[in-house]
Amino acid sequence: MSWSIGLIRSTRLVGFFWGGMDAFYIFFVVVSSLNRGMTPFVSDLNSALENMEQWGGGLEIMVWMGLIVQISLVASSILLCMGRRPGRYLAFVQFPFRILFIVPSFSLFLLLPDTSTWVWLSLFAASEGTKILSLWWFWRRLG
Repeated sequence: MSWSIGLIRSTRLVGFFWGGMDAFYIFFVVVSSLNRGMTPFVSDLNSALENMEQWGGGLEIMVWMGLIVQISLVASSILLCMGRRPGRYLAFVQFPFRILFIVPSFSLFLLLPDTSTWVWLSLFAASEGTKILSLWWFWRRLG
């Protein structure tokens, strides 16, 4: 019985940790945009769409997909922090898109100053693998 309670607590902590990292990412994006005098998400979307138009267009779907990934981080943050099962499913769905758009699950990497690209990408890959494995392992144990 106590083993089961310990597993539930550990699962809750893992979900809270990864949800907190998603919340930190959203916070970081919002603060960075506000510091530049921009409207969070909207200014980035408009800028990206303008760039796509200048480059000849055709890839606007990628810009919209990137926005959807960032918006989905709000949902996954809330759901994972609350310990909800849909949060885990959303995290699994987000995984390939996080890789494609290089959105780190361990958001504190964004604070690293002047880090080698290879080191940063290695840390990024390790954090994505750790997140997926930890969510999968803990929730697989709970059934």
